[in-house]
Amino acid sequence: MIDDYLALLGVPRRAPSLEYLFELHRAHVTRVPYTNVQIMRGTPASIDQLDAVRQILAGNGGYCFHLNGGFSWLLRQLGFAITLHRGYAVRHGVTSTDLNHLALIAHELDDGPWFVDAGLGDALYEPLPLAVGHYRQGPFVYGLDFAGGRWRFTHDELGSFAYMEFEPEAVGIQDFAEAHKSLSEAPDSPFLRFLTSQVRMPDRVCIVRGCTSTLLDSAGKHETYAESASDFAAAYAAVRLSNVDDLWESTLAAHKQWLASL
Repeated sequence: MIDDYLALLGVPRRAPSLEYLFELHRAHVTRVPYTNVQIMRGTPASIDQLDAVRQILAGNGGYCFHLNGGFSWLLRQLGFAITLHRGYAVRHGVTSTDLNHLALIAHELDDGPWFVDAGLGDALYEPLPLAVGHYRQGPFVYGLDFAGGRWRFTHDELGSFAYMEFEPEAVGIQDFAEAHKSLSEAPDSPFLRFLTSQVRMPDRVCIVRGCTSTLLDSAGKHETYAESASDFAAAYAAVRLSNVDDLWESTLAAHKQWLASL
């Protein structure tokens, strides 16, 4: 599966290095979509790391537990020292601090540990040094701070969430099982509201949520809307998610209901 994974990313096998980690990270967030498609179909995938890899290779992407779970498996197989960490992503205007994210730290590389995250959707394009500061990636600026016993990643002001905190203690993938069950099955889960797929490019973020396509770049925010099944399929194909025809009618109905509520 290692060779298949690397082929999907379009990256050859190399010895572990900081440069190689950056290359793999950039390829992952560009080519593997952050998506809830399996959840929206009522068939949420397991977060077992090999299952996550199979889902990624099948073109189904996933959300943080799958993306970072699968990516951490690949990195370890390639010889990187990677640890998993409990994370808490907080949306704008929300105060909930429930466990809802899996973050990664890479060790034994140049200049200390690195914050790695291929599962933040519209956020990181490349790893960040695990050090307090502000970091620019393309048109977006992020912050890292440490307070209250946790690291805090602050998203750009255009981002889909406010910040994500993660604990410094390493854990195993099984520590996310209960949170995954809730996020993929609970009626009030944000992952059950609208189909989404997101990819990160060097200079922009491309998001499709429901019937709305959003481009975030140096010019700001630009939105377009899918008005037909063919528009819908094309919009999701542009963010690396294919074969979504079965979700057109339910997504359109949810979109109309959302418009009516405005």
